[in-house]
Amino acid sequence: MHPLRIIKRFLDRVLGTKSDEWFWKFRHFFDKDWAKSYISESAIKHPHRKLLIDEISKLYPFENVLELGSASGANLFLLAEKYPKANFYGIDVSEKAIKEGQKFFTNKGIKNVFLDNSNITSLKNFQDKSMDIIFSDAVLIYIGKEKIKKVLEEMVRVAKKGIILCEQHTDNKSFYDDKWVHNYKDIIKNIKISKIDFIKIPEEIWEGDWGKYGRIIKIIL
Repeated sequence: MHPLRIIKRFLDRVLGTKSDEWFWKFRHFFDKDWAKSYISESAIKHPHRKLLIDEISKLYPFENVLELGSASGANLFLLAEKYPKANFYGIDVSEKAIKEGQKFFTNKGIKNVFLDNSNITSLKNFQDKSMDIIFSDAVLIYIGKEKIKKVLEEMVRVAKKGIILCEQHTDNKSFYDDKWVHNYKDIIKNIKISKIDFIKIPEEIWEGDWGKYGRIIKIIL
C-alpha cells in the first residue's frame, strides 16, 4: 500500500472527513509532483473527461462555468479550448495546484480561465445565480455526510442553468471507504430542482470502483 494511503487512513480515524481536506491541501509536501501530473497530457486525455465535457456542452449556450475542486485545471483547459468566448472559473483547496494551473494557462496563452485557492464547502464569494453551470469531477467523494447537502445547496444557489457531477453514487445508504459514495437521489430530494438524471460511466472508460459506482449526474434547475 502507498505510504500516503496509510497516512490518510490513520488521519481518517483521528480527524474524520476533515482529513480529506488536509490531505489535498498539503499533499505536495508528500508528493511534490502531483499538481503538475494533474495537468499532464495523459491526465487531460483521460477518457472520462469527454463524457463530462459532452454533458456540460449540452447546456450551451453559457457565458460562465465554475468547477469545484479544479486542481490544476485539466477540465477547464478542454472547455476553454472548445468555448473561447466563455469564461471558466476553478476553485481548489490546494494552493500548489492553483499556482501550477495558473502557470500552465499563462504558458498556453489562455486568458479565459481563472483559478482561485479556496474551499469548495463555502461559495460565499459567489452571488446567487452568478454562474450558468457548476460542475465537479471526483471531488464530492471527499465531502462527508455532514457537509454534502450544504455543498449541493450552495451549488444550486449559485448556478443558473444546471449542475453536472462526475462522482460516485449508490442507490443504498451513503458509505465511506477511503472516499464517499453518496446517495445523491436521497441528498437532493429536499432541494428545489427541476430534474436529476444519472448516466453510468462504462467500465471500459473508468475501471474499478468508478466502473461500479461512477455516474455523470445532471441536475437541471
